[in-house]
Amino acid sequence: MSTKTERNWQLIVAGILFIIFGLVCAFFPGLTLASIAFIVGAAFVVSGVVNIATFIRDHELLGFSGWILAYGILDVLIGAMFVIHPFAFAAVLPWVIGAFVLIFGIYEVVTTFMVKRAGLPLWGWMLFSGVISIVIGFMFFSMPEMLALFIALFALLRGVDLIVVGANAGKYFQ
Repeated sequence: MSTKTERNWQLIVAGILFIIFGLVCAFFPGLTLASIAFIVGAAFVVSGVVNIATFIRDHELLGFSGWILAYGILDVLIGAMFVIHPFAFAAVLPWVIGAFVLIFGIYEVVTTFMVKRAGLPLWGWMLFSGVISIVIGFMFFSMPEMLALFIALFALLRGVDLIVVGANAGKYFQ
């Protein structure tokens, strides 16, 4: 049994930032959809650029398929549309974010089984988090007027996720 107690401070700090973001969304729901659309658009662009750069840098080494490149390009295009026309895309924002949260939750549930097979004890927390993410994703579709609250719930959940994984990194990841 390892007595290693190292923590992954990057994950812990990212988790704290997610929690702060979630609290801002919860306590200031009056933020305009255009502002949120712009922020989401910028995040899509950054995510797409990172995916494209990762594909270009590591596709031969890691055997990435062209789907990662296509996903990166799609992220950049969606992000650009949100940034250029935030009011037009504010109307569909709850569904776009809901789809993302739903897909993320499904990904987390599927990943849980790989983590469990690897013998890591955090799989139970990951399964719980994934199921809650799926429920939150569906909530975006059923009550889009509650956008800020659902973003806050998801951000708080992701923040706790990152803190739990970061605080336990030394115990489970060598």
